[in-house]
Amino acid sequence: MLMLNIVKRTHSIENKIILVLIMLSMLTSIFSSSAQAEKNKLYPRQINLSGNVFHFSMPEDFSKDMPADDMVETLDISDFSKFDNPEYGNLVRRWWDIKEPGWFGKELGTVMFDLSVQRSFSNTQHLVHQRPYEISNRLDFMMMLHDSFMQRYEPLNEAIEEDAGLDISYHSSFAVMIGDEVAALQRDAIFNQQKWTAYSIAAPRGELIVVYAIPVTENVYLEASLTYSHNDNVPPLEFRRGHAFSKFEPMVESFKLDYVSNNPLENVVGKVWLEQSATDTIKQNPDLLIRIFDGEPEERILPQAEQP
Repeated sequence: MLMLNIVKRTHSIENKIILVLIMLSMLTSIFSSSAQAEKNKLYPRQINLSGNVFHFSMPEDFSKDMPADDMVETLDISDFSKFDNPEYGNLVRRWWDIKEPGWFGKELGTVMFDLSVQRSFSNTQHLVHQRPYEISNRLDFMMMLHDSFMQRYEPLNEAIEEDAGLDISYHSSFAVMIGDEVAALQRDAIFNQQKWTAYSIAAPRGELIVVYAIPVTENVYLEASLTYSHNDNVPPLEFRRGHAFSKFEPMVESFKLDYVSNNPLENVVGKVWLEQSATDTIKQNPDLLIRIFDGEPEERILPQAEQP
């Protein structure tokens, strides 16, 4: 009888322990889901660019390790001389720490969001013509974005190559030739019935920079970029495709630029550019194709960066 009572008490204690563990697991799941939903919640923002109002929404679970300046809510873009200061057009920069769900989720990496107004870059590549870029023209805008990459990152690549033993650099291109077919690597990104141009930059350490751009006036454009930086012990694709891309896709899809009355760019990005893809835009310029892809097939494949 004594042994029977001991066995019953033991079973009772074990059952209570199991019940407590189940309850703790359920509570953890509930609070974890609630916290995750709060992290992914988007908060609307708007920035006035001389009457052109940019709307977007972003999560506010910012990294506590990376302090940031206040967002610029109003920017004068009518005086182009102000852009002689390379910092003038900066609007907002924020960081987020990405981790696996749950209280004890693994730290995966960091995402940085940069939003700025940029003055149109000068024409240094002369791929289509030698005139200044007309960024209301889709092909000119695409070539200008490629030129901006070359002017920003080629000096960095040259510095990297001078350091013996390092083969890391920044790579991006606007098109690729596969057999006899050309395909644009700059992508059509349509948000709220407006066509943005998106492209990717493969960065050192396997990091990825994804850029979205849209002209605001004939002289300046809006640029949003997301830099995906994985931790050393995390595979890049697991970080980006498994977690980070899905968090920021709703933010990017919220982009909308309300143009000031009589701004001709409203019709350009909201109608004219919607009628033709980036690939078709490139195909319509045979001189550009000859200049870029005139060579053996193996020489025609330009470096590609991952697309979200």
